[in-house]
Amino acid sequence: MGWRLWLSAVVCMVAIASAFHVFLLDRVGVPDNGLRVTEVARDGGRDWVIRLYGSVGPDAQRRRWQAVDDNYRIDIERRGDAGFVLDIAYRPGSQRRHRVRQRVRLAEGPTLVAAFGQASDDGETRIILDRVK
Repeated sequence: MGWRLWLSAVVCMVAIASAFHVFLLDRVGVPDNGLRVTEVARDGGRDWVIRLYGSVGPDAQRRRWQAVDDNYRIDIERRGDAGFVLDIAYRPGSQRRHRVRQRVRLAEGPTLVAAFGQASDDGETRIILDRVK
């Protein structure tokens, strides 16, 4: 009987920790520019995930997101509810640079906006925009 109680307690703690992570931890440390860029390695390449905070929901007042780093230059402007103008430079100063300039309609959640291969063993690189609250 005692092991069932312990198992229930562990399952309950895991559920609480998961809810805390999903609902609270993602909002902690939202950058002032409203976007966060993360690189995720995967089989066959890597993903550059650009999270656009404040782009979904009734409080979505932000119209522009900009960021500059050694590996990217990002300028995204909202046009209407779901329309966006993208100007994304990936590795702007290197030989393997790419630039994405397009107008897109983005639904809530992650959307693949560009994919390109590399001349090395890095594999395919994808750029994914993720609209979040």
